[in-house]
Amino acid sequence: MTEIPGPGFSSSTRAFPVARTDGQQWEDLIQRLWTQRDTLVTDFLSRFEGISYDDAQVPPADVYQTAVDTMDMFLYQMAGLDLPEDLRNLPRAVAIRRASQGVPLHSFLEAVRNDFRVLWKGLERVAHGDGVNVLVANMDRVMDVVEGYVSSIQQSFVEAEALLARDKQLYRQRLITRLFSGEPKSAGDVEDIAAGLGVKGSDTFELLAVTGDAVAEAQRAFLNERRVHSYERAGVLYVFRLQRRGATWQEEAPSFSAGYVPDIGGLAAVPGAASPALVLARSGASGLQTVDEAWMRISAELMEQTLPGFCTTVRDSLGSCTDHERQRLLQVAESYARTGSIKETAEELYCHRNTVVNRLHSLQQVIGLDLAVPAQAARALIALSSIPGFSQPV
Repeated sequence: MTEIPGPGFSSSTRAFPVARTDGQQWEDLIQRLWTQRDTLVTDFLSRFEGISYDDAQVPPADVYQTAVDTMDMFLYQMAGLDLPEDLRNLPRAVAIRRASQGVPLHSFLEAVRNDFRVLWKGLERVAHGDGVNVLVANMDRVMDVVEGYVSSIQQSFVEAEALLARDKQLYRQRLITRLFSGEPKSAGDVEDIAAGLGVKGSDTFELLAVTGDAVAEAQRAFLNERRVHSYERAGVLYVFRLQRRGATWQEEAPSFSAGYVPDIGGLAAVPGAASPALVLARSGASGLQTVDEAWMRISAELMEQTLPGFCTTVRDSLGSCTDHERQRLLQVAESYARTGSIKETAEELYCHRNTVVNRLHSLQQVIGLDLAVPAQAARALIALSSIPGFSQPV
């Protein structure tokens, strides 16, 4: 049960400057209700006990004082009086306070809408004789006052939540920038950053590096993902999150191209995974690029830079074939490199095993490398992976 504070609340000095007169029945009704403000507050608090604010921490004294101030504000408004200075900003102040306390909007509005029931019950209680007719005649006035308050509360609450979300996002972004900065970080620093991001420093993470046109698509995809953290640098978007068993990005690949590094041990290791992820993202293929899928293409590029001609010799040799023959040779190379079996390659390509043997022999004659010899196969596959249309065996 909500504990009701003792006397001496801040509105006790508020005056109600409407004299009771026989000619103003509505004002007379409000004047009588003013003297029963404590009963209005008690009624509200009893109704409030049936409303859940979930895990939000709202002190009982705060609930009580808000009820006191709100009832006073309603009575002033229903009497057509100017509000005291301390009540003029009440809806916004209450909304901001409840939003910062983490109160769900639907629960907050449920509590606020009890105000009409409390006021109406109070008015019925003080109405005598013709006062009931006066009450019915002014029902719209009571509803307008309460609904106006509800509307102001709702708008202010949504605005406050947006500001809090923006501030929280800004704080999180500063933490991520701090994580990715090149400065050494102590274990305490990492734990502070982890706490701010809602993770543990010892957790396992996965990371994506996204480049080019895919950046905008990735930003849209993760816009409302609170558990996904992002950092942008030099036109590259790095996205990371806790790695969950059975639901990794490799198992549920995003719709855009990206370099992917899984199994990152600890938050402190996340920035270090950004460089290999970027290399994978720039490996020249679409979709999710892992080490297994991209190492040959990356090796081909590095070998060609270091030893010019390492790949071009093989490419030029295949360039002398017809398009049809070149396609058949690349196809058998992909399948055999993946399966390591003449029989499985034949089944996969729907042809006789002798056809596979003959095509592998033809490939050896063209490029001068035998896929059946491991050392030659490694060189051949690296060179072949530089050819557009060749799918790296995984």
